[in-house]
Amino acid sequence: MKSFAKTKPDAATVVAKEAARQAAQDWLPLSDLHDGLLFRPDGGVVGGVSVAPFSLALKSASEIKVIIGAIHAAINCLDKPWEIVSMFRPVDLDVYLASLDGLIRDVSAARKPVLRNYLAWVAGMVHSGEAVERKYYLLVTRTGQDALQEHRVHFPQLAQDMGRARGLQIRVITDQDWQELLFLTFQANHAATESVPDGLGRIPPILSYGG
Repeated sequence: MKSFAKTKPDAATVVAKEAARQAAQDWLPLSDLHDGLLFRPDGGVVGGVSVAPFSLALKSASEIKVIIGAIHAAINCLDKPWEIVSMFRPVDLDVYLASLDGLIRDVSAARKPVLRNYLAWVAGMVHSGEAVERKYYLLVTRTGQDALQEHRVHFPQLAQDMGRARGLQIRVITDQDWQELLFLTFQANHAATESVPDGLGRIPPILSYGG
């Protein structure tokens, strides 16, 4: 008769599995995430502000000078390591394409060719991967026991200083922003169709025709 009793893994197997698990953990450049801050294994605490996309082409020469000056002044005051991160996120145009397809059936015969050409152009953007939105982050790293408190005081002031440039939308990064940023970094191929895990993120922006 065969015995189906489970055998206890030997010490070597346990050690090997633990080593593999630790190696996977070490590969990720973070150890914790809370209060809008990312905590790295090396002791660094990273936080920052998010900057909404902004077109200088719509501004006058004087306005452009003011905007660039405000950003330069804010960054020039940073005395800790910082970096600017630019990320692309796919935009879900399926609903928009479906609405355009339905609209073709309702327009006059003279407008159908124009609408079909536009529909083909939008579909081409989707298939080529050009249908994306761009997100910007200014990240700052601090170390030491007071890093968390310094970040809490500094980032609201940084957002306020950069926000003095008329039209700029600046806000302090939250846990949700971090989860979305990490999701875009490590799971970029799923970002077009899936929301950020744990329900803390948002689904890709959906463009639809409002009639």
